[in-house]
Amino acid sequence: MPSSSKFPVSSIVLMVAALGVVIAAFVFTRSNKPIRLLPMYGPRQYNAATKDTDYHTVLNFKLTDQMNQPVTLDSFKHKIFVANFFYASCPGICKIMNSQLEGAAKKFKGNPYVKFVSYTVDPVRDSVPVLAEYAKLHDAVPYQWYFLTGDKDEIYTLARKSYFVAAQDAGGGNFVHTQNMALVDTAGHIRGMYSGTDSADVKRMLVDINLLLKEEGLVKN
Repeated sequence: MPSSSKFPVSSIVLMVAALGVVIAAFVFTRSNKPIRLLPMYGPRQYNAATKDTDYHTVLNFKLTDQMNQPVTLDSFKHKIFVANFFYASCPGICKIMNSQLEGAAKKFKGNPYVKFVSYTVDPVRDSVPVLAEYAKLHDAVPYQWYFLTGDKDEIYTLARKSYFVAAQDAGGGNFVHTQNMALVDTAGHIRGMYSGTDSADVKRMLVDINLLLKEEGLVKN
């Protein structure tokens, strides 16, 4: 009766080890890739010259931050950022929204590729000194979280045409604005919209920021 031969234990060990190396290599090479790609928001049109789709990008601007420094869209070159609209004397949603944003900013403190941009819808009263105090109130790190003031018409145009959000002077020191926040990629495309008063939605934003960092190849090693 022929004897049954067993596969040598040493060969099994070698095979398992080799498989482990392959799996580890695959995980290592894929770890910086996003598990999904974020959508692009806004209108799009076919470009006959490039034979590709042109996606909406936010408009350029020239405003002033809480440190009295000029800020343009180019200030965020090779960066991703979260944008929102507020005003310092807002008694309602701004406090909730910017508290949520404060927590988000702390999550990415020290990351040079993630910025936060808050545009005031009350630039007449929200002067540079007022925004500087407001930034301190929220422990905003300079050159990570920007509070911007400037020309009112420019800011309102940015709200409506760049970010597709509401911004209106209701008179009497009251302003209508959105609680929505936009995630913008390095090319100026809007890649996510989130309610700044909804903690669950803000958590979704944090996940999406990390996904976008991976998509853009901006993950810190």
